Amino acid sequence: MAIHDVHNGADEHDQDFFVSMTDMMVGMLFLFIIMLMFFAMKFSDDSVDLRTQNALLEDQRKAAEEEKNRLRAQLDLLQGAQQARQTVVEQVYQSLRDQGVTVLIDRDNGILRLPESILFPVGKAELLPEGKEAVTKLARALGQVLPCYATLPDATAPADCPATAFGLEALLIEGHTDSDGPEDMNWRLSMERALHTYQVMIREQPELGTLRSRQMRIDQNGSTSAGYPLMSVAGYGLKRPVMPNTNPENKQRNRRIDIRFIMTPPSEKEVNAAKRLLE
Repeated sequence: MAIHDVHNGADEHDQDFFVSMTDMMVGMLFLFIIMLMFFAMKFSDDSVDLRTQNALLEDQRKAAEEEKNRLRAQLDLLQGAQQARQTVVEQVYQSLRDQGVTVLIDRDNGILRLPESILFPVGKAELLPEGKEAVTKLARALGQVLPCYATLPDATAPADCPATAFGLEALLIEGHTDSDGPEDMNWRLSMERALHTYQVMIREQPELGTLRSRQMRIDQNGSTSAGYPLMSVAGYGLKRPVMPNTNPENKQRNRRIDIRFIMTPPSEKEVNAAKRLLE
């Protein structure tokens, strides 16, 4: 009996041991489940954050691409305006050369340059006979080219005009002198020379005075009207030399009339309207 009792005590001890082990395993399993749930939730939060970050990065990439496209479009317009201006200047230049007029060209800045020697006596604002002839030929050349790049009220552009959305904003007739003499005298002389050149041009080609820029004017009420007059006059005296006034040859080059072509890119609305017309 004693032996039997001892054996039963051992069985009970073994049973208690297995119960404790089971409880510990259950506890560890429960702890493992809790940890697994924690990491699963953490992973889910990290995935959400990652998706949010990716979405923000994608939005930033799209915004940067849109800005790049906008800048590229602006650059294309600027380059298109530059090329269109060079075309206009080249056409007038070739017409004058074909008519035997001495003229220089600055393609980068859109300028035709008429030297004083073919236009005015030294120190005078009245055109020489050969100067009037040269300015008359200039007016005729401009009369053939400018209507394609400006607006002529109550008239349509010539049928042979190139298809383009670009137009001239202004045509400046600029008078320039050298540094000899008082500065106020040079201011007055340069302005009078530019004005006399303009007057001869208008007498020869009156429609030049009616040309307006293609850009519409918008008043405070939002109403639109025809663009500004295309041609204007300016005198710069000695302030814009093309060469240093250090010798007679340079001074002679500085005494001149410049015809400056200013062409600005069209607005997006104007480009789209032109595209519709060209389709």
